[in-house]
Amino acid sequence: MRIALLGTSAVLALAVATPVLAQEAQAEASDNTGIAEIIVTAQRREESLQKAAIAIDAVSGADLAERGISNATDITKAVPALSLPSVGGNIASIFIRGVGNVTTSSYNDPAVTPSYDGVVLGRGGGVFGAAFYDLARVEVLKGPQGILYGRNATGGAVNIIPARPEIGRNSMGFNASYGNYDAVDADAHVNLGVSANSALRLGAAYTTRNGYNIDGTDDAKRGSLRAQFLVEPSSDLSLRIGADYTHVGGKGVGGSYIGGFIPGPAGYTFFPAGLGDSEGFNSPASNAFRSHNLGAPAFAFLNPMNADQRQDSTYWGVNAELNWQTGIGKLTVIPAYRESSDDSLFYGPAFNTANTREKVKQTSLEARLSGSAGMIDYVLGAFYFNEKIKANNQYNQEFVLPIQNYAHKTDSYAGFGQLTAHLGDKLRLIGGARYTHDKKSIDGLINNFITFCGGPPPFLITPPGSFAQGCAAPGTIPHFPNFLNTGDTIGWLKANNWISGASSDQPGYQVFPLLNGVGAILKTYNAVADTKGYSRVTWKASAEYDVSPDSLVYATVESGYRAGGLQMTESKTSYKPEFITAYTIGSKNRFFDNHVQLNLEGFIWKYRDQQITYFTVDTSGTLISSNENAGKSSIKGFDVDLVVKPTSGTTLNAKVQYLDTKYDELHLYTAAPRDNFGCPFTFTGATAGGAPVKDFNCSGNPLLFSPKWTVNIGAQQVVPVGDSLELVANVDTAWRDSQWGAFEYLDFERIPAYWTTDASLTIRDAGGTWALTGFVRNIEDKRRNLAPQASPLGVAVGHYSAPRTYGLRLSGNF
Repeated sequence: MRIALLGTSAVLALAVATPVLAQEAQAEASDNTGIAEIIVTAQRREESLQKAAIAIDAVSGADLAERGISNATDITKAVPALSLPSVGGNIASIFIRGVGNVTTSSYNDPAVTPSYDGVVLGRGGGVFGAAFYDLARVEVLKGPQGILYGRNATGGAVNIIPARPEIGRNSMGFNASYGNYDAVDADAHVNLGVSANSALRLGAAYTTRNGYNIDGTDDAKRGSLRAQFLVEPSSDLSLRIGADYTHVGGKGVGGSYIGGFIPGPAGYTFFPAGLGDSEGFNSPASNAFRSHNLGAPAFAFLNPMNADQRQDSTYWGVNAELNWQTGIGKLTVIPAYRESSDDSLFYGPAFNTANTREKVKQTSLEARLSGSAGMIDYVLGAFYFNEKIKANNQYNQEFVLPIQNYAHKTDSYAGFGQLTAHLGDKLRLIGGARYTHDKKSIDGLINNFITFCGGPPPFLITPPGSFAQGCAAPGTIPHFPNFLNTGDTIGWLKANNWISGASSDQPGYQVFPLLNGVGAILKTYNAVADTKGYSRVTWKASAEYDVSPDSLVYATVESGYRAGGLQMTESKTSYKPEFITAYTIGSKNRFFDNHVQLNLEGFIWKYRDQQITYFTVDTSGTLISSNENAGKSSIKGFDVDLVVKPTSGTTLNAKVQYLDTKYDELHLYTAAPRDNFGCPFTFTGATAGGAPVKDFNCSGNPLLFSPKWTVNIGAQQVVPVGDSLELVANVDTAWRDSQWGAFEYLDFERIPAYWTTDASLTIRDAGGTWALTGFVRNIEDKRRNLAPQASPLGVAVGHYSAPRTYGLRLSGNF
């Protein structure tokens, strides 16, 4: 902490001193070879990134295309604060400076709010990952966005902004690449000036790639379409209508076994799997390892995977943006409707196999009025969000088969306002507030089939007894196939002579003795029907000062809120809201005649009641993925962003982030056989499934996905070749310090520090009409376990980054 405070103090001192240096540093002559501007709309107005007195990173669409960034995961190469761990399924997990949530559940709201074309996404899945083509830019706002942004942005916001139609211009462009793993990545767009006051822009993208893993997972198969129509009847009025469609197929995100855990009187003993990081969960070697692990609570050996993983997800939406300049300001109205459907099988943390069937419908409407009155600039607005989810899911763990059927609904209303007072030409004071009310309801059923060796608690046979009972012998215990309803499950058990033919499906708890006398199956039944409301006022206060035309300093304090929620568990069906207060001071500077850019930021965030997700057990002893509140945490650090362009053909950049994060209060609760946590514990006195519940005190540990040091370094050199060609060389490398990837805080869940380096060489027409690029990514050829998990099946698993990839890309703009 002392280092963090000293570092933050140094940054704050630099934030004040740098603008003075900027005033003193003058170049002898001005030219047009300086650092390019990026225009952002993060504060609901167009302004230069360097004039936006907020904590923000932005990457232009041209830079994204040049670096070959065509998916959400790779944006982390340009934004040090961002992490996007992927553990399976189609729910995106986004972290900024340790604030975020890892989940595969559709009823968790994201802590970092993704938005597409100005529309907040309740679920950050497919369209978020597939939208990276024909973009104007991507904006990453760091810290709570409790005033001007949709909902639940405690950690920040990621805005994906597509390129918009241009009136009076006919143009087209494309990018097409081919690489190893038979990777094809192509996108194209066309802009048509339909009339003197209207334009149409069409875009499409297609990606396919063989899997990085032996079992075919970690592949890609995705297609997207986008259309926008813009009409401007007058200089005061414009209307833009957009529509998009994405389908995601293939096998999807995979993983590999790292090892297993054997319980004993002194705790759990780890044994390595001896498998490579590209094995996958469903290769012959992986299934051989799997078959040597005992699964609880049946204490029988696991079977090989019973199905191939697959994705079948569709996302589509329509949205509009109306801008009308009135006598009292500019009115902006953004209505939108989005819909997604998913029917996928996935292994997740080595499930056998999960099946998600979900449909999500989202409607939103935002209206803003912005303008000026004397020395005051204002933004006033209202926001409405409605989301409906219908789901029928199962998470097959062979001896535990949870089946969920539920409907989940969210209604969110908000009113907000922000005022900027210009106290002279250089000083501005800003204040804002937002009132948000969220209403959530859930109505569903949980049916768990649990196979016990011997019988259900309190007659549970312990592991040593399981061998005497005969549970570990092949064919003595049923392994559940994939079923999405209880009737089919009971029918299968009867048809295969596991239980009596007279057995029937009844509401409530049922015990079905196995006909061979070895064990019994418990069917738990729980109806969850609840409605809760949450309300909060969030606020912001900040000051900005222009030290010079090219330098400003700013200080901000702002709060954020994420609504509580409801979940499909038997004992704890709700969790509380979370809150964050962020203090930021920064400085943005250009000097040496626009050839050097230095931006500095120091921050302290105070986090309370953070919503976290981890595997635990319910009162019956049933495994659940539970959402709970973590208590308090602190986040401190600083950012340094340096860009140097000494000549028109040379650009050097470096981004450094230092983080000091700590859970001031974090208690996790579970019982055997899911009690393998790397934190000291005490007994609570309660029981779950007959086993004593433990309180694991993980206070003092760092937040997840919060490396202490993060460094991004890049260089570009442009060399003229004759009169009409240019040779462009790019090298980008990134360092991530060690970090934790899961709440159990087990040794394998600590992600070691690593470097990742990309490089490319381009020959292009100096006019920008065409370019041919050879590229290589992850030169080190190291697959990093960026999303470790302690599987509920008692094994350690990892989800790995891509290996070394390379290929050629042809681009054109006409």
